[in-house]
Amino acid sequence: MNRVGFLLNSTEGIVTVPSVEVSSSYVGREGSAGEMKERVKATFHQWPVGTRGLYTAWLTFDKVGRWALDIEVREPGGGVARTDISFLVGEIPLAPAVGSLAPKSESKTLADVKGFEELTTGSLHDPDLYMVKIAVAVTSGKPSVITFASPAFCANAVCGPQVDVLQELKNKYRERAHFIHVDFYDNPEEVQGDLSRARISSTVLEWKLPSIEWSFVIDGQGRVAARFEAFATLEELEAELLRVL
Repeated sequence: MNRVGFLLNSTEGIVTVPSVEVSSSYVGREGSAGEMKERVKATFHQWPVGTRGLYTAWLTFDKVGRWALDIEVREPGGGVARTDISFLVGEIPLAPAVGSLAPKSESKTLADVKGFEELTTGSLHDPDLYMVKIAVAVTSGKPSVITFASPAFCANAVCGPQVDVLQELKNKYRERAHFIHVDFYDNPEEVQGDLSRARISSTVLEWKLPSIEWSFVIDGQGRVAARFEAFATLEELEAELLRVL
């Protein structure tokens, strides 16, 4: 199962109806007729700040090639508005797949640096999120929640305050799991105001992350139990963490 997230805009602004219908089709090659696979509801998740939110649905993509999603929005007057998106599904997932062993990364901690400015581009400096290396956490027998994000450079439409959510989740379950933040950039102290100097974190490269914001729930055996590209709400992360506690 894959979590698919998307924003919807209309001429009146951001669409925030509670749910929309999503149909997935396997297209295969450009120009061929789509083979419908699933029809599910995508639920709107309000973000903790501002007015934005994200629709998410869980879908299965069991073939390599081009897929399409047809999205239907019920309008107040009874009509239906439609839009669609298409994308390629590769043979091998770029980021660690659900069920795979999490990479045993020697991620940086507070013990490795002079201060928080070498660990995060953000202003939230919670030492609990930088105490344990990923390699230690995923072999400890306890579940872990790992967030990769660069708070100061959260600029795209599906990027949100993920480290704040990680801290909130940590405050609820700190004795039962590990909670780790890894900045997307290896040199946060050098990139503030000058992204041209950025070096991507070696941990990000080891995890082969194709975009700037990801969160993973790792079970007690060190395997990926759930993964979230772009912003994930507290409710989404908590639900997956509870499955492995």
